[in-house]
Amino acid sequence: MDKPQQHRDAEIQQAIDHYLQARQAILALGREVPERIGGNDNIIGRIGEFIGLRFLEALGQQPSMMSGSSNPGFDLEEGGQRTQVKAITHENRRGRSVRLTPGWTQFLLMELGEHYTPERIGVLTLVQQERAMEDGFAKIATPIVSLTMLGPKGLISRYGRVYSRDELNALGI
Repeated sequence: MDKPQQHRDAEIQQAIDHYLQARQAILALGREVPERIGGNDNIIGRIGEFIGLRFLEALGQQPSMMSGSSNPGFDLEEGGQRTQVKAITHENRRGRSVRLTPGWTQFLLMELGEHYTPERIGVLTLVQQERAMEDGFAKIATPIVSLTMLGPKGLISRYGRVYSRDELNALGI
């Protein structure tokens, strides 16, 4: 007889198998179309960069995804504009990520909700961040990325632009 905590083991194993199959499909697509969903083995990062690419294209930009698995300070590039993309999912209970890495001229922060659908996307330029530092609002050039940046008192809300779910829907994102 199964122990009480084991009665859903088959269901758990099936979910793990589905996750691994989806992960392998994303990695395979990354090998086939690296310019759309390439990158390292951080699947959330790849998803964020793909959404960021589509978002910037909807705004009229034409960035290219950087080749290789790791680039200092940016993920997308168009001419001299270098975009760093950070995605934070609702699974991240603290709503925090890593430090912002120098090298970018445009920063995208996205909050990914259910099914990794973007709830909000914030855009901040380096010039806007420098202005926040001059004003004393931002204390350092390499803050820890947090969803609070998208909130009403946050860095991106005050100095950049935050796109709401409705605005993202209107853009087809």
